[in-house]
Amino acid sequence: MLFGMLTGEIGCGKTLTRAVFTERLEARKFRVVTQENSAFRFNDLIGSVLQSVEDNYTPARTKFARYDRLRQAMERIHAENRHLVLIFDEAQEMSCATLNELKLLTNLNGNGKNLLTIILVGQPELRDLIAQLPPINQRISLRFHLNALNLDDAGNYLRHRLKVAGHPTGELFSSDATEFAFQASQGIPRELNRLAKLALEFAWLQSYPNVSLDAVKAVVKDLDRHNTNRLLVPVS
Repeated sequence: MLFGMLTGEIGCGKTLTRAVFTERLEARKFRVVTQENSAFRFNDLIGSVLQSVEDNYTPARTKFARYDRLRQAMERIHAENRHLVLIFDEAQEMSCATLNELKLLTNLNGNGKNLLTIILVGQPELRDLIAQLPPINQRISLRFHLNALNLDDAGNYLRHRLKVAGHPTGELFSSDATEFAFQASQGIPRELNRLAKLALEFAWLQSYPNVSLDAVKAVVKDLDRHNTNRLLVPVS
């Protein structure tokens, strides 16, 4: 694979998915380098990669020097029977010029050698950006978009988080509370997580036996009052 692309709305779990993906790549088979912020020029990004893959890094003065040193690093990693994976997060911030230069790195996968895979991670705008660049779009052989949760997934998510936290069954939110939390968060995991945490605290302070619809509504109403969550449904 030359290129892969992971996209998703804000708060849908791109960073967590990236972390799980990276963790599951065996270190003896893969050398993974992650660039957390990709809003830099090609030269700067390659310089950052070289800092990660070279034991005794010294700055390279020219673009050609960086390119050649990365080629040498890739061949060294390949000789160790490992594969270099470069992950660029917030890739929607990349310029078209940077993406086009990044494409040139895939030319190093020559002579029957598979030396490099590049994974682009970003918000939905990344898909539109890539669509404008056919030479890159054609090279992306694996792409996935993280959608918001549906109602069933939201319920399963809350139960799972509660069980991981130590609750014996995870059955702490009433069904109508779960549904309202889902509607209020629009299924965005980060928003659902925040809302559930606040509702748990409210229910505890009120000595409720579980997290009821009233608890979730109280939190939503308070957030709406402070205008801190424009995703939430209105509460009368």
